[in-house]
Amino acid sequence: MTMPEMHTLTGAYAIDALSEVERTQFQRHLGECASCAQEVLELQMTATRLGAALAEDPPPELKRRVLAEAMATRQQPPKTRFETGERVKNRRRAPRWAIGAAAAAIVGLAGTAVFGGIAYDNHTRLTAAREQAARYAPVTDVLSAADLRTGHGETTVGGGGTVMMSRSKDKLVFMAARLPENEPGRTYQAWLMFPGAAPKPAGLLSGGQDGALLVADGLGGAQKFALSVEPAGGSPTGTPSKDVVMVMSMPT
Repeated sequence: MTMPEMHTLTGAYAIDALSEVERTQFQRHLGECASCAQEVLELQMTATRLGAALAEDPPPELKRRVLAEAMATRQQPPKTRFETGERVKNRRRAPRWAIGAAAAAIVGLAGTAVFGGIAYDNHTRLTAAREQAARYAPVTDVLSAADLRTGHGETTVGGGGTVMMSRSKDKLVFMAARLPENEPGRTYQAWLMFPGAAPKPAGLLSGGQDGALLVADGLGGAQKFALSVEPAGGSPTGTPSKDVVMVMSMPT
């Protein structure tokens, strides 16, 4: 692969979507390209937050059941050469395949307990997890784009965030970082800004939630991304108020 092609693989690398050959080549590239290394780090942090958002706690019964199964599973005796001065012969040892089968049984039990228990006892939580997965599908779509670009901006009130954008997908993701909490009845509103045209509302975002995500589509020819502080429901005029706290150029 050429150097320009290498720069397009940050998103796929961050979510482990490269082949072994591509991964090896890209890892060599990371040692020589500081910008790609920083971009991968930011994307991996985003992917980690997404995974944590979808995590499910195992049922309280799981530990007890796995330990009980382990106690009931015959263990392989220690390997010794001599016993009471005589060479040990005819000792019955569990074959390796049996030990492997026992381990697999424990792992299988754990998996069954986790997923079966959750499905039985936490149906509502699983439904919520599926809804979250659907919600985050546009995020993973952007992260895996070949033309992914990222950039970071700071606000005038502290904190900031990272913009991850794909022109081919016509989407961007904004991940907040240490944005201060809003005053009661106020919220952050995102905007796409175009040359010679009115800003386009791109969604609302709460402060005080590090790692909060906002997805916007319809980028068109937008050249800048902005945040303003607006009433809780968003700008009543459809344009940013005078309280604009961040303006950054779209990453290129």
